[in-house]
Amino acid sequence: MQYAEGQIGRVFVVRIDDGEDFLVSMRRFITDKDIQSGSVIFLGALMNGRMVTGPEEPVIPPVPHFVMFEGGWEVFGVGTIYPGEDGPRLHYHASVGRAGHALTGCLREKATTYLIVEAVILEFTGLQGRREFDEHTQMNLPVFGNKEKEDEGKKPSKSPQTPPDSTKAPKPEPKDEMPTGLADIIRDLTQR
Repeated sequence: MQYAEGQIGRVFVVRIDDGEDFLVSMRRFITDKDIQSGSVIFLGALMNGRMVTGPEEPVIPPVPHFVMFEGGWEVFGVGTIYPGEDGPRLHYHASVGRAGHALTGCLREKATTYLIVEAVILEFTGLQGRREFDEHTQMNLPVFGNKEKEDEGKKPSKSPQTPPDSTKAPKPEPKDEMPTGLADIIRDLTQR
């Protein structure tokens, strides 16, 4: 586990209008306002979008399972903002729903607004956090604390080390498959 402590800085409320890409608009706004770290809370509707709804298989590194949705879906979600190598790194998770169907996942690449999306951005100040690529998971993960102090802490010590094999988490046991009928319904919904 890692953590960092900071304070709330500026607070922004943002309206993204019909036809605007939510992801592009938010990135542009966050870059323009030089928000380094923070959180986003949002709600509204999306005409269409693309999201990761979990992995293809529960392995590390994961292969993302992408789902496209279209036709006007209600949306609410949260996001985080941390500095990255190429500017602010945004990570959004959302739930979308339409006509009794729902999807939850990580919004990626495309999210076209339908009517309106309202967002509240809370800026964090005094927080030592960033997003870095992790070789093991092959993902950009948040890393907290001061990088220089962290690097100093990684210097070899003279104390005995735990053997590498004993530090590995046990592999999860395979879970039972969903009943065939339900699995087929879900696959059918996510193929549309």
